[in-house]
Amino acid sequence: MITYLDLEEFYRNWPGEACIFGAGKIGKGLAYDLLRAAGIRIDFYCDNHVVPGTVIQDGIRVRKPQYLYENKDDVKVFLAVGSRYRDSIFSQLRENGVKDIFLVDSVVMAQVLESVDKADAKIKARYHALYDDREYLAPRFRERTGYALDFEQPRTFNAKLQWLKLYDHNPRYTTMVDKLAAKQYVADKIGEEYVIPLLGVWDGFDGIEFEKLPERFVLKCTHDSGSVVLVDDKGKLDYEKAKSKLDAALSVNYFWMGREWPYKNAQKKIIAEPYMEEPENLTDYKFLCFNGKPRMIFTCTERFEPDGLKVTFFDLDWKKQNFERHYPASGKKIEKPENLELMIRLAGKLSEGIPFVRVDFYEIHGRVYCGEMTFFPGGGMEEFSPEEWDETLGGWIELPRSLGGASWRVD
Repeated sequence: MITYLDLEEFYRNWPGEACIFGAGKIGKGLAYDLLRAAGIRIDFYCDNHVVPGTVIQDGIRVRKPQYLYENKDDVKVFLAVGSRYRDSIFSQLRENGVKDIFLVDSVVMAQVLESVDKADAKIKARYHALYDDREYLAPRFRERTGYALDFEQPRTFNAKLQWLKLYDHNPRYTTMVDKLAAKQYVADKIGEEYVIPLLGVWDGFDGIEFEKLPERFVLKCTHDSGSVVLVDDKGKLDYEKAKSKLDAALSVNYFWMGREWPYKNAQKKIIAEPYMEEPENLTDYKFLCFNGKPRMIFTCTERFEPDGLKVTFFDLDWKKQNFERHYPASGKKIEKPENLELMIRLAGKLSEGIPFVRVDFYEIHGRVYCGEMTFFPGGGMEEFSPEEWDETLGGWIELPRSLGGASWRVD
């Protein structure tokens, strides 16, 4: 767990230079803001693909990696690249004798900001660009969507989701995103038969009673998105890899990643569920619900095929729609689920009284199970194609005229 004090102490008495390796979105955005707030002077950038001499920001230029290799003992390196390239660049730096490497990513940012949140106003002001929700969201929204975020008069689907992040803080939302608490919520609203069974719950990986679990099961954290370990053969489970993934997730308050308020106070636990279906055969049916009315559906398919995830939109009559959001639509025919009408009805019940929520279902051996509920799909920062659909879906979200002290203008 890295705190702001750790980050500041890391550099305090360093007489040499500091370099950000990675002049892309992470390096010139999140990493730069975090390091500057901690009082760390950045002397130069390095990058394998940016021309040396290029000014990144504030007069800071890119230098050849060779400069870093020649001065490796006098430079602290802050590695700021996406997970796709991280291992290869770590290897590149190590092979060239660079040892003083500190990873700066969204996990480190979240850990630091969690400590800032408990600090005094002076510290919060120093980390303002990352700590303040509006200041944090605005540049990242523009970077991801290609247009400016208007908090005062939001019109698009993505922009209205950002407004809801800041101002719609209904306590039940935390229950709905908590993967353990949500089970009881769903059971109470639509019936226990639609809940995926619970095999166990633990505070951490070391407490998991593997001897009591079946040969096939799923482990997941309750407080975030994506921290899942699929176990199709307990005897072949890489325990160290699973522990590393889940323990890392438990160290982070997921709220700080994208300012999705419902996650801020979600309990941090690990749960086990039955292995319901082979992942390659499983289709996610995701219902976009507006004030209790499902109005659009999309499916997630082909996750494990070479060209990756496909996201395909349908209306409630299962007519394929002519737009995409961030991911390409499938070129294959996706059959209408047997229980479509039931899913629509259940999604309506689960979304009652909520400006927007996505309700997910699986259909397994003719039975319907609720997967999860989320308020900000894609963090509310995924582009539409054609882009006018961003405003079309945005028109379906009816924001309260005032909420939590916030208001928005209407022409």
